[in-house]
Amino acid sequence: MAKKKAARKKPPQATQVLSRLQGNLKRLQRNAEALLGRTQKQASQLISRDQKRALDRLFGQAQRLRSDLEKRAQRASKDVEARAERFLATLEKEASKRLEPVLRRLDLPSRQEVHSLSRRIGQLERRLRARRSVGETASAETAATAPAATAATASTNE
Repeated sequence: MAKKKAARKKPPQATQVLSRLQGNLKRLQRNAEALLGRTQKQASQLISRDQKRALDRLFGQAQRLRSDLEKRAQRASKDVEARAERFLATLEKEASKRLEPVLRRLDLPSRQEVHSLSRRIGQLERRLRARRSVGETASAETAATAPAATAATASTNE
């Protein structure tokens, strides 16, 4: 069992070195924090009140400039969009005006003509279906009455 206890313990030199290193790091951190605090105090003492005010004014101007630039960018963006829409509308009108005579020379039907012909075909198809259904019911009735009629004529012929 003595061997197990010896294996668990670290050599005394390693722990001493680590503890000294930790102590040095803590001391270094405290000194750095103190130095930073002194530096901030000295810097604030060096800057006069007028310089602070001037710095604040400069910062305010920078913020106003930023918001002004953002507004200008938004206006420019909207202006570009509006111009693009107007250009597209003009282009469509011009293309329509230029293509219309060409299409007339080619003797192609217009969209309105195709649409009216589609409606007319639909109406004719509905009328045809209605006549077929009327014709089918009439032929079914004659087919049903035809055997009875042939039977009646057959009995009178006898």
